[in-house]
Parts: sequence; C-alpha cells; structure tokens
Amino acid sequence: MIFERLVRTCGIGTAACVLTMLLSGIAVAADLPEPTGDEILTVDGAVSVSNRTGEAVFDHAMLAEIDTHQFTTNNPWDETVSTFEGIRLSSLMAALGVDAGAELLVVAALDGYVAEVPIADFDRFEPILAWSRDGERMTVRDKGPLWLVYPYDSDEELTGEVYSARSVWQIERITVE
Repeated sequence: MIFERLVRTCGIGTAACVLTMLLSGIAVAADLPEPTGDEILTVDGAVSVSNRTGEAVFDHAMLAEIDTHQFTTNNPWDETVSTFEGIRLSSLMAALGVDAGAELLVVAALDGYVAEVPIADFDRFEPILAWSRDGERMTVRDKGPLWLVYPYDSDEELTGEVYSARSVWQIERITVE
C-alpha cells in the first residue's frame, strides 16, 4: 500500500508522515506542478501523481524539494572517494504514489542504455539519483544530469557487475513497472 511506503520513507507514523509530506510541499495524491527549469527527468508507468498525461516531468528544483540526501563512497569507475548528493529513489517513488504492486524500474539513459532496477534495492541499499558530485552539479559530460548511485562502500555485494550495470548515468527516463 502507498501509505506503507510513505511511512517507510519518513520513518514515522502514517498520519505524521502524510502531514509532514503535505506541509513540505510533496504531492501525495495530487498533480505535480509543471517544471520551470530545464527538464531533467520523466517518470511514467505505475505512478498516480503526474503533471502530464501519464507521466511526471521534473526539473532539478522539483526533485530537490522532495528529498535531498548525500553519502560518500568509492565507485567502480573512479579511483577516488566522492560525495554524491541527490534524491533517494524511495522518496521519489513515494511522492509519485507508485502502485504498491510495482516491482521494477526501467531506467533509460540519453545514449539508449537501459537497465532494470528492482524496487527491493531501495530498502536494502538506499540508492540515489545523484545530481551533484563533490559539491558540483553533474553535467552530461560528467555522467549527469542524474546518475543512479549506490553506496558502494556499504556492502561488498555492491561492488559486483550486477550493481555496476544498474548504476545508469545520464538518466532521462524511468518507467515504473
């Protein structure tokens, strides 16, 4: 149920969670506003909150308003530790009223790369759609505007090929199935 997912995202009781989300401007069962900045993400599929027919389109400010989270980790593509900032996928899905039966995200990049990401990863690892790295907004040239990043240092399993393949960068669309 959507409220169970909201409660997990907030970590507090159902009524307090819904009240917190409403007071903070997160849409629970209403339409999203239209983006006013550059559009960086479209989410479609099993979502009940949208701002266009059957899909939700976001600019950076809209995503940051829902949630901002950061962690520091190594990643499989660089030899340095970086601090990534972005939105938790669990928070984004809760704000979009994702159907409780949804199990998978199909994440598509600007270059046509597509990966399937199980929603079960959200509770287990708390991946984010990162928009900045070491305090700098990521551009398309450096894996932005959004990069699905796991806290790779938190679990040895995250260093394998499975999670590397799910770590899509230059994300433009997510379909919830």
